[in-house]
Amino acid sequence: MTKATYAKHIFLIIMVFITAVIETDIYLPAFPDMMEYFQTNEELIQSLLTWNFIGLCLSGPFYGPLADSYGRKKPLVVALVLFFMGSIITIYADDFDLMRWGRVLQGLGSGGCFTLGSAIIFDVFDEKMAMDALNKMNTIVPLIMATAPMLGGYLNYQYGFRANFVAIAVCVVASLLCAIFMFKESLPARKRVPLNFDGTIANFKKTLSNGPFWKLTCIISLLFTGYLGFLSTTSILFVVDMGIPKKVFPFLQGALLLAYVFASLTCNKALDRFGVEKTKKYGLYCILFSSLLMILVTVFYPNPYALTGAMLPFTFGLMYVQTPYFSDCMNIFPEIKGIVASLITSIRLMITAGLIGLASKYYDGTVRPTTALVLITAVISTYLFFSHERKKKVNS
Repeated sequence: MTKATYAKHIFLIIMVFITAVIETDIYLPAFPDMMEYFQTNEELIQSLLTWNFIGLCLSGPFYGPLADSYGRKKPLVVALVLFFMGSIITIYADDFDLMRWGRVLQGLGSGGCFTLGSAIIFDVFDEKMAMDALNKMNTIVPLIMATAPMLGGYLNYQYGFRANFVAIAVCVVASLLCAIFMFKESLPARKRVPLNFDGTIANFKKTLSNGPFWKLTCIISLLFTGYLGFLSTTSILFVVDMGIPKKVFPFLQGALLLAYVFASLTCNKALDRFGVEKTKKYGLYCILFSSLLMILVTVFYPNPYALTGAMLPFTFGLMYVQTPYFSDCMNIFPEIKGIVASLITSIRLMITAGLIGLASKYYDGTVRPTTALVLITAVISTYLFFSHERKKKVNS
């Protein structure tokens, strides 16, 4: 593979992933203003995140089989068109229900970005290069994510919350143009699986009945839930209930995302120096340490800055666990990567939507429900982590 081809694929995948991730992060600082505009409460305004994830979950199982049968390009273009349609609705929605449906449609499109982007990585690169590509993406994408809340806070402060959805629409159009004019199909015709209902169901069953797939997916999903749950619930907590200025909140979010970036930058070096097993364990220890700090800060000093500081090790450790486990999960069934990627995306976001929705339901104006969410995800992930590693050692 030439450097130009490598760079082109990396650029396309980064564009696709950036579009999918900023539609979650960029508008979180606008929650208080959106709550006031739509005359609704904390639980309902946070449900916009849940409804978006519902769209993501519903779309995943469809994109996987389509991608394995018709290639990656056509489904990706369709996903981005749906994404753009949802973005237009969110820009002009004056009714909360219409805003909610716009977020669902954005989720239906965004799900294709996650599923197809992951499949493309493992199409064009071998396992080692795929890990390298993932780490590059996990460095560049979070840098954009780190600026997204700050950009969203600025746009909201200067132009109102709708400016955030205009920014999302612009990113979607840019990704769509890249997919149409730059992307050459990555799945050769000879490797495609004919679209057959019985065969598709059999592949879904094969994947869903695999124990390691479930353990790895649940670990990735739960840790992602703890991280995103903190970001989403504190957008109301810090600004409305703890009284920090709206223009300050994006910098607290940015601090967490910068920790994610720093972990991305050091992950490859850690894997080379310590090996995969030790790197994963160090990541898990950071997560457990962070969970303990969250409990202490919640009990003794529930301050926005202290809470954000306590969450930093969790964010750092997430990357050290997530990167090798995601690669392991994608390579369980290499012949049906589209289906595997779609199921990882759907399950992760289903778990995330359910747990964040539950935390929002029990929101009481304090950080306690958020801390409980972080602690639950850390404890269950730790159990699954050691269960998986122990069984893998026995089998080997």
